[in-house]
Amino acid sequence: MTEYIEPEDVDELVEDEGFHYRDRNALLFALASPMPVFGEEVYPGIHQKAAMLISAINHNHPLLDGNTRLSWFVSVAFYDINGYDLRADAEEADRYIRLIAGANPPPPRDVGLWLDTHTFPLH
Repeated sequence: MTEYIEPEDVDELVEDEGFHYRDRNALLFALASPMPVFGEEVYPGIHQKAAMLISAINHNHPLLDGNTRLSWFVSVAFYDINGYDLRADAEEADRYIRLIAGANPPPPRDVGLWLDTHTFPLH
């Protein structure tokens, strides 16, 4: 069963990193984006769920500044609570997250494939 990020955990991260909300409801919407709807999985598999989470945070812009960093931090935490380690060097991660946040982002399916190649089981 997939575990999801709690809004209060992100609030703590936002405060610790010195970020400021533009619209906290945009964050709540982003955090809910990978969740089942009426008990039905919309996004199968952990990587598609993480892709939706990253995409939604970047496109909803819940913060005044730092949305790309927040999306990376939240995706790392999402994988961690689900038993995976998301690994990419800082330059590669920054480049890909900025691509997702850009004007012509890759589709979530492609983001999920990239994430799949950069995650490893913790055990």
